[in-house]
Amino acid sequence: MTTYAIHNGRDFKFIKNLRVIVKCKEGCELFAYCAKLPDEDTWQLRKLVDTHSCNREYKVKLMRSSWLGRRLYSTVNENPNIKITDISNKVHQKWNVGMSKMKAFRARRVAIDMVDGSFKEQYIRLYNYCHELLRSNPNSTVKLEVQATNSEVTDYVDIPLLPSFRRLYMCLNGCKESFLICRPIIGLGGCFLKGYYGGMILPTVGRDPNVQMLPIALAVVEGETRDSRTWFLKLLIDNLGGKQACKFYTFIYDQQKGLLPAMDKLLPGVEQRFCVRHLYKTFRKIHLGKRLKELTWKAAKSTYHQT
Repeated sequence: MTTYAIHNGRDFKFIKNLRVIVKCKEGCELFAYCAKLPDEDTWQLRKLVDTHSCNREYKVKLMRSSWLGRRLYSTVNENPNIKITDISNKVHQKWNVGMSKMKAFRARRVAIDMVDGSFKEQYIRLYNYCHELLRSNPNSTVKLEVQATNSEVTDYVDIPLLPSFRRLYMCLNGCKESFLICRPIIGLGGCFLKGYYGGMILPTVGRDPNVQMLPIALAVVEGETRDSRTWFLKLLIDNLGGKQACKFYTFIYDQQKGLLPAMDKLLPGVEQRFCVRHLYKTFRKIHLGKRLKELTWKAAKSTYHQT
């Protein structure tokens, strides 16, 4: 009946009891009578007078965000970054009904939760995810770190809340064993998460014999800080055989925050290199043109005789 009301541009009144009676505006002839079937969770339309003597309305109160979110499932699945104005225009064109920007925003949120799942429910299942990784990948390393959450006081009752997510580190045994027979070069990077809760991914990659990237370890942290970098590097060093074994590796990165102090603290004197592409991006802010780019790559590819 809600879908029928929105398609026809009317606001219905629902009189609920053991039965449901649906009426339109006062003076309108529309009438619907529904009843629940015995021993079933099903409602049956028993009587319908499908005749309107009133005018359409542009703002229909039954156009709720929950109802619209279910109708936007396929649209959001194809385009998760759909704009609020596009949703409003689509509602106007399809149903000739107007809606506020806030209601369109809530409807998009409902559709995104249906496509990707609720963030809260996914975080609750992190422990199950970690145990499944360890079960399916023996001898792997998975570390989940949480932090205490302040209690919520409701009606003078102290309700303890579940701990909240802080960091996650994983190093699959298959990736680690594969890297030990590859070139001793380790790339350290970082990527910001643009989801609802934010955060940062810290990946570590190597180079396999086919000159392709080989993932070694991965971490999800709260931000780009010295503490998070140090925590990640300590676990990575332990997985690679300790500080003595890591002295034979060459680490390459792009001068990210907190990484230089963490490297100097944990692995002093280890071979370190900077990414040429990121160096050129820094140069380009002051020195424009392609000439510097060509000279930069020539210098990076040049060789020298060791004495």
